[in-house]
Amino acid sequence: MKSAVLAHQLIAGASVLAVAGGMALPSTPAFADSYMAGDFHNHTPCSDGRSSVETMVKKAVQSYGLEWLGAADHGGSSPRDCRVDDPEGDGSVTGTGKFWDVAPVTQVKGDVAMSQGHRAMWRWQSAEEIIYPELTRLAKELNRPMLYAGIETNVPGHEHTSMTVIGNQKPQNFGGDTGDATGVAEFEYRFDRSDTDFSKGAPNHTWEGKVANASGSGSGTANHKNKAVPSVQWLQKYYPLDSYYVPAHVERAGVFNANGNNGFNVEHFRDFNNAGPTVAVGFESQPGHQAANNRGEYRAGFCGTGCDSVGVTTFGGTGIYAAKVGGLWDAMLGEGRNWFFYASSDWHNRGSFSIYEAASTQDFYPGEYQKLYLPRPAAGTTLRPNVIVDGVRSGNSYSVQGDLITGELSYKAEVIGYAAAGTAKMGQTLVVPRGRSVKLTLEVNLPTTKNNSPYSFNNPSLAQIGIQEPLNRPTLRQVQFIKGNVTGVIAADNANYTNATNSTAGIYASFGPNNWTVNGQKRTMVVTISNVQNNMYVRTLGSNLPPSTPAETDAKGNPLNDWDPLNADQGPFVPCTDAACPSHMVVRDGVKLSSYDVAGWADLWFHTNPIFIRVADQPKLLVETNGAIAVSLKK
Repeated sequence: MKSAVLAHQLIAGASVLAVAGGMALPSTPAFADSYMAGDFHNHTPCSDGRSSVETMVKKAVQSYGLEWLGAADHGGSSPRDCRVDDPEGDGSVTGTGKFWDVAPVTQVKGDVAMSQGHRAMWRWQSAEEIIYPELTRLAKELNRPMLYAGIETNVPGHEHTSMTVIGNQKPQNFGGDTGDATGVAEFEYRFDRSDTDFSKGAPNHTWEGKVANASGSGSGTANHKNKAVPSVQWLQKYYPLDSYYVPAHVERAGVFNANGNNGFNVEHFRDFNNAGPTVAVGFESQPGHQAANNRGEYRAGFCGTGCDSVGVTTFGGTGIYAAKVGGLWDAMLGEGRNWFFYASSDWHNRGSFSIYEAASTQDFYPGEYQKLYLPRPAAGTTLRPNVIVDGVRSGNSYSVQGDLITGELSYKAEVIGYAAAGTAKMGQTLVVPRGRSVKLTLEVNLPTTKNNSPYSFNNPSLAQIGIQEPLNRPTLRQVQFIKGNVTGVIAADNANYTNATNSTAGIYASFGPNNWTVNGQKRTMVVTISNVQNNMYVRTLGSNLPPSTPAETDAKGNPLNDWDPLNADQGPFVPCTDAACPSHMVVRDGVKLSSYDVAGWADLWFHTNPIFIRVADQPKLLVETNGAIAVSLKK
């Protein structure tokens, strides 16, 4: 069935690494020392977004500088054509959005599904026959070969996951065979919880063996075991280097519900990583919807009575799974797993504003606020969508809000005194002789231009502590290095398989204007770990807000709750007293509060993925056997 799917994945000259399960796969190809920004989670009217594929892509590329983009509408079905913008809900903008069954009629395939009184198209068809052709057209027009079709799949037993199968997607072949998106379409048909079509993909396909969703008592557990985990196994079997599976806004729907379809616990991430070691490689713990009052749409009662978003809110725009030092992400890294951090826009609309206006009470366009930086291929490498999957899998990536730093970051580790040993980058493992010392170097570059914020008045969060700085010209003020021990993989039958903490994780070093090195726009931070005796990892993060910023950071610099100012029982809140503070801010007791998009632009962070360090006499870490790279002392 998929006899040729690996042929195009072989990378000339690549070293071969052993992958869990005994399969030999080529390692990540050579990358340059720079990064390219993109986004892989967003929406159009082909699900529940407002802007057409063309409007979204052109805004992302032309206005916000993205070099790659995966269009990822929800699985299931929709009655709307995403080749044209839908009209605004308040009637303020006249659009030309249309239903598939309104002239000119578009043929809809599969079992009949209805929505809003009209025939709905299953996502497998729209991904393959509508969205992907639009992307290939735009790739040629904009000279952006790394546009591809993905899905935000509705996960059986859980909430959502950003995924793709590159398969035969070849939009870079301008003027020639541009391939197809059959791979991602087949995954959506087989495994999306909201796709209840049993037509086998007729008349074009004959997809056999689709499993129906479980319902009722125990359905969450059953759907996880019988449909969600097998979906990852399917990707690993047929597209091991050609797909990614990244659970989205993972804290939003609360803890796992054994009797429904919401939430992820740590054991589910472990299950996914075990089932798809080169496919299920991380999560979006920094959600989109960053202009919403309940930032990321995280809130109490998100999924009904008695079900709160995990952590209830975000923390500096990031969910508690990654924002809490020693929490779930550190627990996964403490096993030595290739489980990495990603951010996305989750673009749908501007809330109470038109998609053509700059202000927002809901979302930011892809690249406008959040950027996911993946490694840029080395010179001479053909730019193709598979480069994005390679970059996601590598873990050599970082995420930035509000252009706080640029795409010229360098984070590396090396053995002190052994220059010939080489360096390890994010996602990689530095192998160190026992007792030797390691130097970690982080270099970030600050932008010289304004970011995309439409506001030039002073940041209200910083104004509280006497700092006058325009929202559209943020400055990096603090960086933390988080270190934790790696103690090994937890077996599925171990009682600690459900443990989501790592007590060894903590802030190892902190930097700011008083102790980093300044060279023009570059900020350099060097950390030494002496006498290495155990396996470990080190990740970093930084912010425009210094420690002890009221309602924003604690004394160590950790982010505080992003309380929803519409909820009077929460707080404290930040006043927005500048005369230019916009009218759509929340007002309480006659005082405007920093809220919606202003609150997002005020509170900015970047997060890097970790570097792993292994003592040379210890067994390989799981991250090394799952396709990542180990850098060891040369004999």
